[in-house]
Amino acid sequence: MSSFSSTSVDPIAEQRPHASVRVFELHGPGAIAVAHRPLPAAGALMRVETTGVCGTDHHIWAGKIDVPLPQLLGHEVIGRLERLPADHALVCSSPDALAEGDRVLIAPGVPCGECAGCLGDGRCLDRPCYGLTMTGDGLTGGFSPYMQLLPGTRVFRVPEGLAPARVVFAEPMACVLSALRKAYGPRYVPAGLGGLVLGFGVIGLCSAVSIHASGGAVTVVEYDPTRRALAAQLGFATAASVEEAAELALARGGFPLVVDAAGTPAAFKSGLELLAWSGTLVEIGNFADLGEIAIKPSDICLRDLRVIGSGETFYEDFDPAIALVASTSVELARAITDVHRFDALADPSELFTVRAAGKAMVTFT
Repeated sequence: MSSFSSTSVDPIAEQRPHASVRVFELHGPGAIAVAHRPLPAAGALMRVETTGVCGTDHHIWAGKIDVPLPQLLGHEVIGRLERLPADHALVCSSPDALAEGDRVLIAPGVPCGECAGCLGDGRCLDRPCYGLTMTGDGLTGGFSPYMQLLPGTRVFRVPEGLAPARVVFAEPMACVLSALRKAYGPRYVPAGLGGLVLGFGVIGLCSAVSIHASGGAVTVVEYDPTRRALAAQLGFATAASVEEAAELALARGGFPLVVDAAGTPAAFKSGLELLAWSGTLVEIGNFADLGEIAIKPSDICLRDLRVIGSGETFYEDFDPAIALVASTSVELARAITDVHRFDALADPSELFTVRAAGKAMVTFT
């Protein structure tokens, strides 16, 4: 039972209508600082529990991805519904009505409702995104103790007993499942299909967990020895280089599935070379433009290869992602290497100047 109650006095809207909260505000590449923003006096409001630090956040902070400024980063957000007016217009996958105190995860994108995608197949082409594209002085990013939830926001219930160290992987897991859906449909990975994962950041970890869930064997290529050791500790076979992986590929005729989560053009080329005949390369690492690399299109043609790129996360993959991070036998909590208390972090640049060996998250409770 939640400790929140709709009959209690609302300390935000009624007692402190002009209060402000501490936030981490981005002003440009490498320029993030503590600031204060007003609490909204009306509308749906979420009290933030945990926000994951994403690789995309790192790219934005470093100036590799342009975003409007000033910006509140943070789009991997879990929290509780603190205020829920009758006209909230939030969208929930569960048939049960939302209530104050519900523990939820949000989908970062909010459909605009007006573009050709929204008016056609429902895939918004111009959606504003929490922690990525929303500007102004609102609480629209997860590096804040509260977030305002705009009408049309998709929220997904999170089990009460599910530890934050697992829940924080749900949003990136949904990204991976959407990529795999594009490759194989709603089964994600065919039963027993093994695969190679290039890179063992969070997306690489989620990719490995997804293949593992199908009953397939997973091999991880990771140059960094600390991350490679983490992959081994979590039960995955590892290789220290694509050259080592190539020896494995030669012995088995290539890998039927390669997921590129390394985020470099060179990794994409290597992924193509490591595929088995008629294999599938899922590209989910190159979100920032890090340059070009030469490939031979004839290899794709003559070897019947498939290349699947993925930037869109589908709403229907969030609930399966939450279920997977809750049920996997992989000890996800061991991949949490950096936990930052929001109120104890005096300099928010520390979130980005030190590269986490595994997953980093910011906690508020």
